[in-house]
Amino acid sequence: MMICPSNIRPWAPVDQKYDSRKTSINKTKIPVIFKKIIWESNTINADLGGGRYDNASEYLLERGVTNYIYDPFNRTPQHNEFVLNKIKGGQCDTVTLSNVLCVIKELENRYQLLANAIDCLKPVGTAYITIYAGNGTGVGRPTTGGYQLNKKIKEFLPEIELWFNDVKLKNNMITVKSPKNNGFR
Repeated sequence: MMICPSNIRPWAPVDQKYDSRKTSINKTKIPVIFKKIIWESNTINADLGGGRYDNASEYLLERGVTNYIYDPFNRTPQHNEFVLNKIKGGQCDTVTLSNVLCVIKELENRYQLLANAIDCLKPVGTAYITIYAGNGTGVGRPTTGGYQLNKKIKEFLPEIELWFNDVKLKNNMITVKSPKNNGFR
């Protein structure tokens, strides 16, 4: 049984053995997660680990959604500080984690990311999570660009269920609502 660690606090610095800088690859193609969601206009989305490209933000802007990308490996500290002021403390209607959990080797760093997502969400907000399963063997390994856990999406459910009460897996996307009270707010 996994236990949600009480020492995890939103936005604490992380120390990843393999950084995720080179996992940002969607320069022209919109990540699949953004096309799976029915977006409501006049909302705010936090794209955590959203990479170095702005094509998802442009796509969402056309749908009336303001998208803020937070990525400590692919954005400047100034950019991330600006974004944090726009997203932390429950300012977001939605949060997207597009193939991010699967490139973080350390469990405590994946927990940190989920804590950050909770901190972004309004009380009635929704987070959407997709996973690239790599070779699907469940055996993680370093890659040329960083790290790949090679786990299927359903294998992430126990980790996510520690942080959220309402967790659903459908069409290869996890939708989460109702964060558990971890004492963040």
